[in-house]
Amino acid sequence: MTSVLRSRTTTAVGFAVAGLGFVSLLYSEVPPFSNYRGIFSPLLAIPWAGPYGLLGLAVLLAGLGTATLSCLLDADRRSGKWLHRFDYFLVLVAWLATWSLVAGFFEKGRANPFWHLVCLAVLAGTGCYLWATTFVRLGSHTLASTILWPRVFRTLRLNQFSGIFILVVTVIAGVLLLSGVRSVVGEAMSYSSWQDIALSSWLLGWFAQVGLPALTLAVVSILSLNILSITAAKERAIEEKLREERFRAELITNVTHDLRTPLTSIVNYVDLIGKLDLDDPQLAEYTDVLGRKAARLTVLIGDLLDASRASAGNLPVRLAPLELTEILAQIAGDFDAALTARHLTWVGPGTVHAHVLADGEHLWRILENLLGNVTKYAKPGTCVHADLERTPGVVALRLSNLTPEPLDLPADQLTAQFVRGDAARHSEGSGLGLFIADRLARLMNATLTVAADADRFAVTVTLPAARPAVVPAGLPVTGGVGLPSGFAPAPEPMVPPAEQVPIEWPLRPVPTGRSVMPE
Repeated sequence: MTSVLRSRTTTAVGFAVAGLGFVSLLYSEVPPFSNYRGIFSPLLAIPWAGPYGLLGLAVLLAGLGTATLSCLLDADRRSGKWLHRFDYFLVLVAWLATWSLVAGFFEKGRANPFWHLVCLAVLAGTGCYLWATTFVRLGSHTLASTILWPRVFRTLRLNQFSGIFILVVTVIAGVLLLSGVRSVVGEAMSYSSWQDIALSSWLLGWFAQVGLPALTLAVVSILSLNILSITAAKERAIEEKLREERFRAELITNVTHDLRTPLTSIVNYVDLIGKLDLDDPQLAEYTDVLGRKAARLTVLIGDLLDASRASAGNLPVRLAPLELTEILAQIAGDFDAALTARHLTWVGPGTVHAHVLADGEHLWRILENLLGNVTKYAKPGTCVHADLERTPGVVALRLSNLTPEPLDLPADQLTAQFVRGDAARHSEGSGLGLFIADRLARLMNATLTVAADADRFAVTVTLPAARPAVVPAGLPVTGGVGLPSGFAPAPEPMVPPAEQVPIEWPLRPVPTGRSVMPE
């Protein structure tokens, strides 16, 4: 029994029976149709008047009930069909426009039985489709998902101009459409055999009052659907990109972990061979080369691991007020030998103090990578400038130097992975220094920008400014991580025990004779 009720044949029979009952009720009780029931007497001997109007109502309800039950029972299967995937709002607009248009043609051909049948067929077909698709969507719980406006206004918020504009246009066009339907149908029904309808002028009125608002709603709906489609495609692309980045970061992390064990064995055995008394100088040279390459590979694997962690945001961040000038002075001291070997002159920012809110370990790694790039790619015999600029709320550190040749790629691409200014790869850089520095800066709510003008290259790190803690008078202060005397250390951040990583300061040995505290 259930399978019979779920069949489309049962639905069609139910709507057919409902259509007969609707025609019987319409032509027996509802003016002006009741005035035209005599035109069917040559074709069908139907008793239209009297109690048969109530009989028509009963037949209508029975047919609709059967068709509705059939649609609800088979809703899940039918909901996947294209007829029930149209936007429900556009279906309503098309139904209103069609029924109002048929009203004029109905009145024009009121004396022709064939014209009555054509108009009734159009009204029955569109009405049955609207009824069926409504209950199919209700039964399969897809009605809300097939109305575009909730999705549109989730994408185009009402606090944006585009969202407000679409809402205003839709409401105005909807009100005009309903008012126009009421007006043109009432006008069509007001004509009689003594005053025939002027179809051409009525169609012009229908187009102005119903057609234009319906067309406006259709255009706005289609444009909104296109916006939703573009937004969904963009979100899928972003999600796919994020998934690829996570996969790549996990792959790099796993590979680097797997490479560290054999590489550690190689380094250890090279160290053991180097401690032996080797009579063959060529073998000693081979061992030295092997040691250097193993050390370089160790650094590269470490960079890969740091890059994957920084890209995935898996590094803990412990923000604290730091003295940027002193940290920069310590790192410049670490690179004294490398700068001297390249005949580079370091021009620091002077003795001005700049306090920033940053993670000490991450900030050290950023500056170390930037100075490392300078020693690899700066033009020998030139100056390396470090400038500090303080503005309300931020502190900008700018490192600039000259390159032997102008860069052959845009500066903003240098912060990507495995990209190097030395396209021929004559130097020993890994192409990850600026990428790691950029990702670490983002973790600290800082920014790193790269600029290149001919042979002048500059990197600017913009950090949030920090206000030193106020210490009550007479309270001894021992200084904190990167803090000069007179400033209290930052309070310990609320980090779960599993994420707390001890930081030793200074992170690198300070050159002898160089003061890291203000005089």
